[in-house]
Amino acid sequence: MATIEAAVEIEAPLADVWELYFDRDRWPSWVDGYAAVVRSDGYPDAGGELVWRSNEAGRGEVRERVLAHEPRTLHRIEYEDPESCGTLETRFAIAPAAEPVTRVAQRLDYGLRGGGPLRRLTDLLFIRAQMRGSLARSLGALRLEANG
Repeated sequence: MATIEAAVEIEAPLADVWELYFDRDRWPSWVDGYAAVVRSDGYPDAGGELVWRSNEAGRGEVRERVLAHEPRTLHRIEYEDPESCGTLETRFAIAPAAEPVTRVAQRLDYGLRGGGPLRRLTDLLFIRAQMRGSLARSLGALRLEANG
């Protein structure tokens, strides 16, 4: 398993950022590679499941199962797509500042499916940078969307 971490500070109240994070109608504006929800059952609550499809250049169909959901604090999912599987933990916190600022931090633990004996090398040379970039793009776009 490989680990990638990313974080962003958003000049908006925690309640607003939390609401935006789970607003499916706004996902196209900030979730990297997102196209559409295929199926949802109990999402975003713990035990809930979500299946979504990425755009043509993206990850294909992504299946998520919610492992933990603590309002305005934590959302942890287990995911699988055709190329990888793992967990994504997203933490929300109020950042110290004069104006309302919310810190959103993500930790992605993932493993590649297949890849044979060169899997580790492929991950180090290509995949990890793509995953890191995707998290950074999503969090950056989340900040822009929140600051509207």
